[in-house]
Amino acid sequence: MGRMVTRRYNPIRDTELDVGVVALVHSLQSARGKVLNGRRCILIEYLSKDERWKVQIQDESTTTALKVGNIKLTRRPVGATHPEYLEMSLWYTQQFSAMLAGRTLEKKYRNARGVTFEDDEPYYRARKFVELLDHCNDGYEPHQTIMHGEIARYYSVVPETSQSCDATMGNLEYTAGCIALSGMCYGRAMRAMDCGDGRPDIVVFALLESAPVSLSVLLSHVVSTHYIGPESGYDRVRDDFRSSRMKRNIDDCELTPDQCSKDYCNAMKGPLGILYSLHKLKNTPGRLDKILFGRIEKHPLFSKTLHRLFRLAARESKGTQDGEELGYTARCILMHMADMDDQMDDATYKSLTADSCSWGNGIQQQLLVKDDITSYEELLEFLQELLK
Repeated sequence: MGRMVTRRYNPIRDTELDVGVVALVHSLQSARGKVLNGRRCILIEYLSKDERWKVQIQDESTTTALKVGNIKLTRRPVGATHPEYLEMSLWYTQQFSAMLAGRTLEKKYRNARGVTFEDDEPYYRARKFVELLDHCNDGYEPHQTIMHGEIARYYSVVPETSQSCDATMGNLEYTAGCIALSGMCYGRAMRAMDCGDGRPDIVVFALLESAPVSLSVLLSHVVSTHYIGPESGYDRVRDDFRSSRMKRNIDDCELTPDQCSKDYCNAMKGPLGILYSLHKLKNTPGRLDKILFGRIEKHPLFSKTLHRLFRLAARESKGTQDGEELGYTARCILMHMADMDDQMDDATYKSLTADSCSWGNGIQQQLLVKDDITSYEELLEFLQELLK
C-alpha cells in the first residue's frame, strides 16, 4: 500500500479565500476570540510562514491573524429582494418624501430591495444601499423604481425629470444607491468633501461582500453616465450617448460625453464621493483603501475610469461647471491612487491637492486624451512627468 502524503495547504487552490474576500470569523475558543465569532472580516494578506490570514475585522482598530479553520465564506443572495419579487407590482414609481423615513412598513416591504431606515444598524444600511447596485439577474431591468424609507431622501437629490431622457429604471436605482453610500462615507449627505464622522470602512465591506457587478455599476456610473440635464439639450447628443452606453456587457461601456449640468454634478458626487473618502483609510492598519483600489486596478473599466478623472481635472482648468464642482475631487482621487505607497514627489502632490487648479493648455490636452493607463505604477509615472 502506498504511503499517504499530506499536502500543504494552498490558500488559493484549496479554498475560495483570496485577498479582498469578506468572510466570517468562527470557532475561536479564547475569551477574546469568542467575542469576535460571527463578525465579518476582510482578508488582507496570506501569511504563508504562519499559515494564517491577516484580516481586518469589522469595527476593530487593528488587524488580526487567523487560521483558515477560523474563517468561513459568507454569501448573500442577489436580486431576491427586489420589490417585483415581493408582489409589489401595483406600486408606481414615485419619490417618497423624507417624512416616510419614520413610518413602519409591513415586514415583507421593509425587507425589499434598498429599503432601510436611519435607525437601522450601519452595516445593514450599507448593504441595503449596495443592493441598488446589484443586477437582479442577467438582462433583468426593473420596470419601476421603489424608493421607500431613507433611500427616498437620496433619490430626490437628482430629480427624475433631469434623467428622463436617457435613464433606465436601473440607472435611477444606481444613482440613488451611489449617493446614499457616499452619504454614509461622510456621515451626512451631499456636504463638502470632509469625512467627519463617516464610515467609508463600512461601505468598503458592503461593496466587497456584494456581487462583483456592484463594483462594475459603481465604475460605469463614472465612465458611462447616462444623460442628466434638461430635455432640450438631449437631442443633439442622443446618438453619442446611445453608442457609448448600449453595450451588452456593462464592463464594455465607453466614455460618454462630458456633462456640466448641476444635476449631473450632484449625481457624480455619489461614486466620486465614495472613491474620495478612501483617503481616510490610508493610515489604518488594514489599508482597506488599497484593497478596494486593488480590485479597481484589475477591473476592465480601470483605464476608462482614470480617463474620466483626467477629463474632470482638465475641465477644472477650463472653468466648466463640472470641472469646478468635481475637478478637485477627481485630482485628489488620482493622487491617492498614484501615491498609495508614498512614492509621489512633493511637486506632483502639491499640484494635485491644491485648492484650485489652473493648468496650462498643454497639460489640459494631454489629460483630455489620456486613456491607456493600465496600472497605478503607470499612473504615478505619467502624473510626475506631466506635472514636473
